[in-house]
This record gives sequence, C-alpha cells and structure tokens, in this order.
Amino acid sequence: MTESQSRENQNQLQFTLSDQPSTLQWSAFITLQLLDIYTSYRGLKYDCVEEKGPLMGSNPTVGRMLTTKIAVLTPALSYDLNNGGITSMMMSDMNVFMAAVVAHNHTIYKKAKENCIKTP
Repeated sequence: MTESQSRENQNQLQFTLSDQPSTLQWSAFITLQLLDIYTSYRGLKYDCVEEKGPLMGSNPTVGRMLTTKIAVLTPALSYDLNNGGITSMMMSDMNVFMAAVVAHNHTIYKKAKENCIKTP
C-alpha cells in the first residue's frame, strides 16, 4: 500500500499543470523587447550615453542589439518552454521588469536630449 501511494505521489508531481502565458503576454513580451532596443537606440545617439550591457559594447547598432537579444533569449525560452518552465506569473514578472527597463531607457533619453550633444 505504501508503494502504491508513493507512485501516485510521484505521478502527481510529474504531471502538475501550470498556467501558461497568454497570447497577450507573449505579444507584450516581444513588444517590450523591441521597445528596449528602440529606446536604447534613441539614447545612444547622444554623446553622454553608452550601453552598459557587457555583451554589446558601449555603442551597439540596432542590428547588434537585436542579434544579441535573439541569441540570448531564443535558447533560454526554448529550454523553458520544452521543460514547462514558463508560467503566466513568470511572464508577467518578466514583462514588468522589461517595462521598467524601457521606462529607464526613456528617462535616460530625455535627460540626454536636454543635457548632451546629439552625435551624427
């Protein structure tokens, strides 16, 4: 009897369903990634702004930012999706974080626009 209960408990743990991210959450995620690139690009046009991400260099092109995002996010998301690791709550958390990044980029852009020289 104990062995049977143990097997049932293992099966329950192996097949626990999780709340999957919605299409809207995925759309927001992709939009926020693109807005991160866009707001970074706008800020990088000023002489007082430089990229702090270690993978891209201090003044990356849009192509480099996009390529880096794809190269980093694709395998990570693929792994999580194949292992059932992305829940709706996790996606919400990632989207909140990325919204904060975009807002921060925009703030830097506004300050740079007021105080710095735009480079050609």
